[in-house]
Amino acid sequence: MAEFDLIRRIRETIGAPGPGTLVGLGDDTAVYEPPGGHELLTCDAFVEGVHFRRDFATFGEIGAKCMVANVSDVAAMGGLPTRAVFSVCIPPDVTDDDVIALYEGALAVCRRHGAEIVGGDTVSSLSGLMVSIALLGAADPDRVLTRSGAVVGDAVVVTGELGGSEAGLRALVDGLPDEGRVAEAKRRHLQPSARVAEARALIEVASPHAMIDLSDGLSSDAWHIADESGVGIRLDADSVPLAPCAVDVAGRLGVDPLELALASGEEFELLATLPEGEVERAAEHVEAVTGTPMTHIGVVTNAPDGCVLARTHEATPLVRRGYEHLK
Repeated sequence: MAEFDLIRRIRETIGAPGPGTLVGLGDDTAVYEPPGGHELLTCDAFVEGVHFRRDFATFGEIGAKCMVANVSDVAAMGGLPTRAVFSVCIPPDVTDDDVIALYEGALAVCRRHGAEIVGGDTVSSLSGLMVSIALLGAADPDRVLTRSGAVVGDAVVVTGELGGSEAGLRALVDGLPDEGRVAEAKRRHLQPSARVAEARALIEVASPHAMIDLSDGLSSDAWHIADESGVGIRLDADSVPLAPCAVDVAGRLGVDPLELALASGEEFELLATLPEGEVERAAEHVEAVTGTPMTHIGVVTNAPDGCVLARTHEATPLVRRGYEHLK
């Protein structure tokens, strides 16, 4: 595999630049005309053995999941993804076909959401495979959402069903056979989706004050909103929507499915706070437009309360679960 031959194949795979992109892959930088409104920028790095394993995932799945993580960040801020740079550190045992499959997986996600890859880099690696993506997004100036806007009294809502990604990871690590809903859990971990349409649908009919995507897990990401907003959050354990595949896998592993839901990173569902009176209409609209349910799971409280998990008649501190880098 020669570097410049590979770059030529990557350019052929990506194709011609889209509208607004004046210079795409192949020059020292990409050149584009920024849209009106605010621009968003996110960047994530993905390391073999930390974020993915090649014995679990195909190269296409790895490329797609890396791009989904970035697209999900843009969605959580209320934006639409536009342009990405995609860089790969390539170990000796990865072929040019493998790299093309990485790009094809990432491109499929971009095309699904109206974005494009406009540049990046390919370098050699003496250890494992690594992918790094920087993604631009566009958002209306008055609709950029952050983690820091939650207001005491807000309802806390979440899209989709939780626990599936963590259940899939544990099923893969433990080598569970594809019985019952195990295969579904594995797919949830290996082939996640970004909730771009859901975020836009929510903004259309409601005025969310804060939002975050569940990349670290419900428990950790609830704390992120609480910390940044200077509030507390009370989650109702019985209201957390559990993915049926998480319940199935939890039963096979002898663990509490709620624990999977609280710890499950890489779900890429949306956790948001919004006025209580907007919840019913917003949930109906999001599901009608996207097919994704949205569930009321808690309330924003005063800061001294911290984050708590309420079960029946007692509330206990919400322990941060999920993976934490450098811990």
